[in-house]
Amino acid sequence: MRNNRPRVGKYILDSLSTGMYNHPLMLIREYIQNSTDAIDSILRTDNFNKKRSKIEIKIDPNSDSLTISDNGTGIKSEKAWSTLHDIGKSEKSITHNRGFRGIGRLGGLGYCQILRFITKAIGEKKYTVSTWNCEKLRKLIKENNDFDTADIIKTISDFKQFDYLKNYGDHFFTVEMLNLQSSRDILLNVPAIRSYISQVAPVPFNREYFSYANRIDEELKSKVPNYETYRIYINGEQIFKPYNDKIILRGKVKDKINEIDFTLLNNEKFTLAFGWLARLNLLGSVSSSSLVDGIRIRHGNILIGDENLLSEFFREKRFNNYLVGELHITDDRIIPNSRRDDFEDNEQREMFYEHFIKEIGIPFSKKIRRLSQERSKQNRENKDNNLLERANLVIEKGFLSFSQKEFMIRNLEKLKERNIIDNKKFINLLINSMEKTEHYLDREKKDLSIDKKELFKSIFEIIYRRSFNKKNAEEIIQEILGYIA
Repeated sequence: MRNNRPRVGKYILDSLSTGMYNHPLMLIREYIQNSTDAIDSILRTDNFNKKRSKIEIKIDPNSDSLTISDNGTGIKSEKAWSTLHDIGKSEKSITHNRGFRGIGRLGGLGYCQILRFITKAIGEKKYTVSTWNCEKLRKLIKENNDFDTADIIKTISDFKQFDYLKNYGDHFFTVEMLNLQSSRDILLNVPAIRSYISQVAPVPFNREYFSYANRIDEELKSKVPNYETYRIYINGEQIFKPYNDKIILRGKVKDKINEIDFTLLNNEKFTLAFGWLARLNLLGSVSSSSLVDGIRIRHGNILIGDENLLSEFFREKRFNNYLVGELHITDDRIIPNSRRDDFEDNEQREMFYEHFIKEIGIPFSKKIRRLSQERSKQNRENKDNNLLERANLVIEKGFLSFSQKEFMIRNLEKLKERNIIDNKKFINLLINSMEKTEHYLDREKKDLSIDKKELFKSIFEIIYRRSFNKKNAEEIIQEILGYIA
């Protein structure tokens, strides 16, 4: 009995594909992660110019296919079978690699009919092709059979090696997903994939639009171990992070990055994270369409979670979306979980979040509230002053409609009740003057016939009553008055 080994059921393959990566775009992140590790590996072991390294993604809606290729180290022919077919077994280091669990390559199983891996290591005369029949996989999982994971893999996969007829110095790894199957064809949606990769992947800043790019890069390279960026292309177009000097807020209000502040989260012994925050006027939430809203957490320069991961650590969740910036994890004991939507639950993770709350969450929550209160107070003062100016204008030239007169008196009474302006006698005087004032047409347009005068009064009344913005209504009426002979 002691020599018996447990069998791994077939459903584990379903769990490690669609179950693990419940959004199709997540699997692209996993393949990019593997490609960056492969590029890092060849840079450490061979005389390879980093400027030549690249990751290419090709999306072909006509053939329903997606291909991800890199010119990293590739897989040696002698290790290709075990590397591509073993599950949860990896030679990667948890401290030096972004992927280390040995499951990421399975992400494509749930989203295509054929998944193919093609690879070659530098200097070798052979290349490897491993083909997985995903449609057959899904059929075998649903059927009533006694297959375990090993049986399934053996049945649905085909492993072959061929002579390489080109330059033996070539090295690469390619993932081919054929006959894609995803909700709303998201894996064929080039703009959606471009947007996703620009936020998630370790791509560079766009120096043309983001003037702080060089400064941030220099600081991150000096403070964050193994910080790197990679050239990633989609259908020939290079992808950059979406940061820009100009920031669009919700409601199409615009803000501008005035400066960059660098921040360090650490305890007495360890540096937990290092990053940068844009210095903004904190006028409101950054528009999600800008793709830069919220402080983003990155590990190995790959996004962890999304723009809302840190929201719960502010006094109001929306406050995180007032900010723009990145925090890069520097403590290798803060480990991404298998879905990369958060970190493994341990002491270092809790320490990181505690320091974030203390040094960023609470201070910025207080600052945003204070600035909001100051703006509200200023807006009220401006509104009050505007009301007084309009009241004086009505007294001087006459009211434009009876509704306008009632509206102005009602708001002056509210202003008096709020006890903000000390001189209540002044407001009472305005109210008394408002009650005695005449209609504009009676005072200024005595040359109009009675019929015309009454007609215009009715028109002005309708405009003012039906308008939500009373100030705009007054401007419209004034414009009409300009045409009255």
